[in-house]
Amino acid sequence: MIELPERFAALRGKRLLVTGATGFIGGALFRRLADYGLEVIGTALEPEEARAFREQGLRSEVLDLADPTPWDDFLSGVDIVFNIAARFQETQFDEGDYDRVNHLGAMNLAQTAARVGAERFVQCSTVGVHGDVKENPATEESPFNPMDLYHRTKLAGELAILDLARTLPEDGMVVTVNRPAMVYGPGDLRMLKLFKTILTGRFRMIGSGEVLAHLGYIEDQTESFLLGAVAPRERVHCEAFNIASGSPLTLNELAALIAECGGVKLSRLHVPLLPVWLAAILCEQLWKPFGARPPLFRRRVGFFTHNRAFDLTKAQKHLGYRSAWPHRDGITETIRWYREHGFV
Repeated sequence: MIELPERFAALRGKRLLVTGATGFIGGALFRRLADYGLEVIGTALEPEEARAFREQGLRSEVLDLADPTPWDDFLSGVDIVFNIAARFQETQFDEGDYDRVNHLGAMNLAQTAARVGAERFVQCSTVGVHGDVKENPATEESPFNPMDLYHRTKLAGELAILDLARTLPEDGMVVTVNRPAMVYGPGDLRMLKLFKTILTGRFRMIGSGEVLAHLGYIEDQTESFLLGAVAPRERVHCEAFNIASGSPLTLNELAALIAECGGVKLSRLHVPLLPVWLAAILCEQLWKPFGARPPLFRRRVGFFTHNRAFDLTKAQKHLGYRSAWPHRDGITETIRWYREHGFV
């Protein structure tokens, strides 16, 4: 057990719920709260996943946000809800499937939490609601520009929940939206392919490599969720916060830093963008009938084409958020974990 930091003392004695506890971000938050010795329940989509948590001495229940069944009994007695669960990078599902989880399911959860008397609701959205940002760095008020069904449905969920929050009484549930950037760190497999191709000498930059990326180390990200759950109401209610670590990097800078931290030489070869984009479209179409995730898809190619750079001033002022993980430290720790677990 880890001592609960004084800045999170308000969580003591509260009953907490983390949805999506089997995912990377949700799992990290769930385990951090459990390590603090707090009363926390983590949800899983499958019964065997919940059972695995229980076998580790953790409290877990099954919850499917796509299920329209009323959840009043499930949420009764919960003080703070961290809704991290989402449908993500599952190309076998259509926009309706995504909407039932990321929009309608999230909204149903928030409505139920308000109805049963929860004190706070922290919704995990994404900086992807800004898409390929046209203002560098983008603020929370920058234009929305969702680029795919995941970002569109997350934006719909975020806006619906904020609309709900504005109808609540002045002493009602506090609602906050957290928009993570590109979260990585030990335990993450989403960015494994990038790290692995660089560390094994097989990486080739697609396009110019001059687009901007803004990473968020997992420890910084979980910190921001907790800060949002204890900040004074007047600072966070009906507010959204972009969260990332450090400053944005060009993809060329990011690849070079991963290579340097991993002690390898980086190839300077670049691959033209258009053939890769067309190949991604073809892969999506060929794999869709089999309900399988294709080896290449447009969202992955978008990593090399979309600018993502964010101004963190609002989170700093309202939450007291400060990134504690420089990119070099976070990348070094991530490489260490990948190598320790035999991924690279």
